[in-house]
Amino acid sequence: MTSPRIATEFSADEVAHTGKAAETTVLDGAACWRLLDGEGIGRLAISTDDGADIFPLNYLSRHARLYFRSAPGSKIVELTKHPRVAFEVDGRTLLARWSVVVRGTVRRLGSEPEILRSGIENLQTWQPGEKFNYFEIQPEQVSGRFIRPRD
Repeated sequence: MTSPRIATEFSADEVAHTGKAAETTVLDGAACWRLLDGEGIGRLAISTDDGADIFPLNYLSRHARLYFRSAPGSKIVELTKHPRVAFEVDGRTLLARWSVVVRGTVRRLGSEPEILRSGIENLQTWQPGEKFNYFEIQPEQVSGRFIRPRD
């Protein structure tokens, strides 16, 4: 396996198959945000009093922040007690797979102007129901990998 390298551009050339062993590319922050901006489903990992839990959810990426909606329930209670989270999104191109992880602190959006600025009120979710609790993940660390498979 070749050593990781830093990607500063993310183009079709980046994903070209070389015919060599799998290669891992460490993505820079800008490449990570471009990938996050192009998706809409990820996994939120939270701490709970009983350990950890993971929730799939729809999200919106804007201005290097992540936003999501939630219905009332245990997730909101746990986020209030344990606001440090990780959020993971992955995907693939024709010839490679990628993963981006955002670590940070979640906070509830507290005013209508904040909610309107975020754009989150228009986010469509896969699960039906009223989701009038709006959250922002304030990133502290963003990391990503791009992996080209072996032949």
